[in-house]
Order: sequence, then C-alpha cells, then structure tokens
Amino acid sequence: MSAAVVITGASGGIGAACVSRLKECGFTVLAAVRNDAQASSLASGAIPFRLDLSDSTAIECAVDEILSHGLRLEGLVNNAGMSRAGAIEDLSLEAFREVMEVNLFGPLQLTRLLLPELRATQGRIVIVGSGEGFLATPLNSAYCMAKHAVESLSASLRLELRASGVMVSVVSPGQTETKILERARAEFLDIEERTSPPYRRLIAPRRDMAERRGAPPERVADAVAKALTSRRPRARYFVGPDSRAAFLLGRIAPEAIRRVIVKHLLGFR
Repeated sequence: MSAAVVITGASGGIGAACVSRLKECGFTVLAAVRNDAQASSLASGAIPFRLDLSDSTAIECAVDEILSHGLRLEGLVNNAGMSRAGAIEDLSLEAFREVMEVNLFGPLQLTRLLLPELRATQGRIVIVGSGEGFLATPLNSAYCMAKHAVESLSASLRLELRASGVMVSVVSPGQTETKILERARAEFLDIEERTSPPYRRLIAPRRDMAERRGAPPERVADAVAKALTSRRPRARYFVGPDSRAAFLLGRIAPEAIRRVIVKHLLGFR
C-alpha cells in the first residue's frame, strides 16, 4: 500500500505544485478542494475531496471521506490560507474571524482529527507558514495575526508529538506567486475608498510590496517534499532570501533596528 498524504488548498499555487511534486515522490495524494471546478483542475491521479476550513461540520465530513479510502496516511500538508487587506480599524470583526478560521482554527481541527492516523504511522505534519508570521506588516493585520498564531501552534505540536514519532516541519516561503498574492494585488488596487484617511499613506508602499515578483510555487513544493521524505526533517525550511530575512528581522533583530528597517521599507522618513 502506497503512503498517502493530505494537502489542503490543493487547487492552485503552492497546493497544486505540491500535488504534482508529491505524486512524483510516489505518494497517493488526497487533495482538498472547495468545489467541482477546482477538482477538475487537479493533476491526474490525485484524489479530490471537498473541504471548507471555515465550517467545522464540513471538516468532520472531510475527515470521514479521507478515512473511507482505507489508505495508510503518512502526511498532512496544511497549506490552505486566505487574507483580507485593510487597516485594523477598518476591517470588520467578521473579516478577522474568517481569516482566523481558514488559516488557524480550521487547520487546527483537521490536524487534531487526523492525529490518530498519523500517530499510528509515525507520519509527518507540514505547515506552510509565511514571512508575515515573523514580521507584521500594515494593512494585512488579520493574516499576520493568523500566521503568528500558526507559528506557535507548530512549535507546540512539535514538542507534544516528538515522543510519538510524528515530526512537524514549517515551510516558510517568502513572496510566492499564489492566489493569495494575486488577490492581495487586486485588493490594494481598490482599497483606498474603504481605508480611513489616517491610513491611506500606507497603501502605496504596501501595493509596491505586493507587486514585487514572487518565487515560483514549485520551489515551495520542493521544500514540502523534503520535509515529508527526509530521514531527519528540519523543523523549518526557508524558501527564498526574503523569508530568511523576515525571520532574522522579526525574531532576532533588536526592536529599534527592526523599526528603522520596516519604516524604510514602507517609505517613511
């Protein structure tokens, strides 16, 4: 029986690249999608299943479907995510809750429900993080909050599961060409009218940051494959120099230095 791996957010960007790469590695891939149109776009041979990470009941149903295949589950790749651009004062609480559900609470529930299977096979959990999990940026606070929380979730999981042989790795991409980045670019084009005047000076530098060309998602998929197949997987895989720089700046640099560099990146004087 070939080893199986579950991938969320599998219909595009990093997720689609992971489906193709992990199939090359010999995995049976269970690919989470939101609808039939996304299912039809998957690489040949992937097994699609419906998943809405903002719906607790839907997650339970998805897990039942995963287990119904009777496969040996050896990996879970928590990749799906979303963002909502806007200042903290302007974004609705519903928008914050939606971002937290999809990026944090949904993956948390899915992981908990699949842990018995992963523990039985001493499998792997790979969580796709973000540079904004180390270094907060303006007008993207909901996503930054969620990704900072995901970092803590990953660290706690790694400590709790070590004795059971389940390895937890975080893949930390820098800016990558994904649907999230495409949506962010679109949002920053028409955000001004729904941004309060005190925050409008932040729009241009944030738009410029979003417009920078990202790395191909295949580079992230290669790191995910390493985390799932290496004899001794790392706790973290950086993808791109901007990811490592964000980590060093957010986690190691003194606050005063971090503040100066962020102000420079945002064009403040």
